[in-house]
Amino acid sequence: MFFNRSKDELFYQTLINAALNIVEAVQLFKENVETLREKEVYAERLKELESKGDQYTHLLIKELNQTFMTPLDREDILQLAVKLDDVLDGVEACASRFVYFRVETTTPYLVQFADILVRSAQFLHEAFVALKNRDYATIRKISVELNLLENEGDRLMREGVGRLFDSATDPIELIKMKEIYEKLEDVTDSVEDVADVLESVVMKYA
Repeated sequence: MFFNRSKDELFYQTLINAALNIVEAVQLFKENVETLREKEVYAERLKELESKGDQYTHLLIKELNQTFMTPLDREDILQLAVKLDDVLDGVEACASRFVYFRVETTTPYLVQFADILVRSAQFLHEAFVALKNRDYATIRKISVELNLLENEGDRLMREGVGRLFDSATDPIELIKMKEIYEKLEDVTDSVEDVADVLESVVMKYA
């Protein structure tokens, strides 16, 4: 059977690059929520990274359409591309909400969510490097860590929303922050979705 190693490399490296792009995005997001003083600047930078992520997704789809033999099942590559794009879209959407919701003050929950996302993105990058190296044991370990981080995101969202109802005096502020917390929890769900696809790949190839 003929395998095009350069094409294999392209698929793996593009997935790794997409994960690295997410790492950069969430690091910027973390910087942003530390003060929210330059939220417009950060929103613009994250929009640029989101556009860059779209380019990786389009490249993967184009190559899937042009390549006969792929290093993984075509559906798995497509799902990985789409799920990674969901993560980045979610982060960018939260940064945009800070601007058009006119959120002026950060909260400990935003900072903690940012920490979860940074750790999650770093694990995603490690997982895609492991995928390229066919290091399936490492992917399994990372999947467990990402599941734990998603659970942490669930807890954080519940605590954050609960605190809003306990202490908020402005119903508009409550609605704005509730939506942002829930959106951030959705991002951690999207990260877990990537991990689920990776685990499926491991089951097929390990």
